[in-house]
Amino acid sequence: MVGIALVLAIGACDGGPSPNVDELDGSKIAFVSDRDSNNPDTMGNIEIYVMNADGSGQTRLTSGSAINCCPSWSPDGTKIAFSYSPGFVINNLMAPYKIDTMNADGSDRARLTINPEDKHPSWSPDGTKIALSSVRDDDVSRSLEIYVMNADGSNRTRLTNNWYNDWHPSWSSDGTKIAFSSARDGTREIYVMDADGSGQTNLTNNPGWDQAPSWSPDATKIAFSSARDGNHDIYVMNADGSNRTRLTDNSAIDLNPSWSPDGSMIAFSSDRDGKMGRWTVPNEIYVMNADGSNQTRLTNNPADDTEPSWSPRRSNTKSR
Repeated sequence: MVGIALVLAIGACDGGPSPNVDELDGSKIAFVSDRDSNNPDTMGNIEIYVMNADGSGQTRLTSGSAINCCPSWSPDGTKIAFSYSPGFVINNLMAPYKIDTMNADGSDRARLTINPEDKHPSWSPDGTKIALSSVRDDDVSRSLEIYVMNADGSNRTRLTNNWYNDWHPSWSSDGTKIAFSSARDGTREIYVMDADGSGQTNLTNNPGWDQAPSWSPDATKIAFSSARDGNHDIYVMNADGSNRTRLTDNSAIDLNPSWSPDGSMIAFSSDRDGKMGRWTVPNEIYVMNADGSNQTRLTNNPADDTEPSWSPRRSNTKSR
């Protein structure tokens, strides 16, 4: 979900070589922004944008009085899957989310799901499937579970089944594993499972909130956001949960890590700016080296910019 009400102050990490966005071969970063909201008193009109890896060329892809969020690139870089809701409806209730796709330039938008509540799409590395979190009518717990479906929305299969929310699925680059967030242990933890739903394993085992996992391109590491040290920072760990390392360390709230296609950098959202927006201190999109050095802001406006998603390399965007 969009981090609109997150409040924090400034902080950064210095030292190390500067991120070299010129080596990323034309890759893009999709992100979510409310900078064009028609109604500054609600969450209406939240759009998906795309920009170059250095922050230039910020371009809106969606439009309308609705909420568009959770972008996920297809592995060939030609399409983006995302969550859509028409926004608030009667009695100030949020309308259910669906999964849509569009071309990388925002054209040819199509609806994939029509179920009561579908969020957080994640494209499989071979482009044939999309994992998602969903609430289905036949689930008496009314909690989010992880499903997988074909890339055209057909053949939806449930992978998790418990009374607590499972969400934010993320595929490993070899297609064998799915990491996800789960509240089944009384707090938010990072889990991993085989792509068929078997072998569900808690990787973090910590009372602090751990969420929003993102696999490194070589499938050896998982970046995630954690509040284990008092506030949300970006961490990285080995794929088996070992060697957890803190990458950001400030009084801000850092969320939504996303690896660059070569594994050298991580994009994330942070409200460390300290400037007031329409509601409160807004998030901006930052990028840093994979070791946490040289945290650099890419967006800069009074709106809320969050949920970065890094595209594949341009040289790898061959049709499948």
